Amino acid sequence: MQNIWLLTIVVALFSTVQSVFGVGLLVFGTPTLLLLGCSFEETIAFLLPSSVLISLMQVVEGRAYLGELRKSILVYCIPCIVVGLALVISNLLTFDIRLLVGVILIFSAFARFYEGVQQALVSVLKRHTKLYLMLMGFVHGISNMGGGFLTIFATALYDDKSRIRANIAYAYLVFAISQISVLLLFHIEVFNVICLPLAVVALATYLTVGSFIYVKSSRAVYQQLITLFMLAYGTLLIGQELREWLGT
Repeated sequence: MQNIWLLTIVVALFSTVQSVFGVGLLVFGTPTLLLLGCSFEETIAFLLPSSVLISLMQVVEGRAYLGELRKSILVYCIPCIVVGLALVISNLLTFDIRLLVGVILIFSAFARFYEGVQQALVSVLKRHTKLYLMLMGFVHGISNMGGGFLTIFATALYDDKSRIRANIAYAYLVFAISQISVLLLFHIEVFNVICLPLAVVALATYLTVGSFIYVKSSRAVYQQLITLFMLAYGTLLIGQELREWLGT
């Protein structure tokens, strides 16, 4: 699928989401482009450069909010991302993670309404951080949908919107660089001239619409928006899976 205008719309729309929450371009863009006929390799090649630019801008702006997870993400996520993506592009593994991610996202969104459940989730994540990061990396490698797990992780550990977005953006930047490295090594041909203008569109969207929405949203509104984002994303993934099961 090489329709540049359709690709531009997809990138601009979900770049706005990523500008606000730190994720969105890959988690929404991946299933969208796959449904539009792109291969998995083409999809991530179209989206990754755009994601890198937005994440890099967010990391630079929010560098003061980065936490102690920086080293853990490098150590535990990157190897699992590389292994997962290598397995997929070498056709050694095909696995649909959408239903699992969707259910977990919806559960986590509802948990945010109940302080006791939220505290229990935080406790579990803190006790099993290394295992969770490895799982998150592998899921992202095989499906490009680790953003769902990443959102759960960041919103469970942090309350401040700047800290949430900065840490999500850092992890997403690491994810994207790892994926691009694997693609350059195994499938460099999937990158073409379309990727550059799409990245420019993403950056322009971030600097205008996305940043405006983020700055104007209060802490309370941001928390409500990210909960709605988790519910919408989880519902989308489950809906896609059910439609395939029903053959529609």
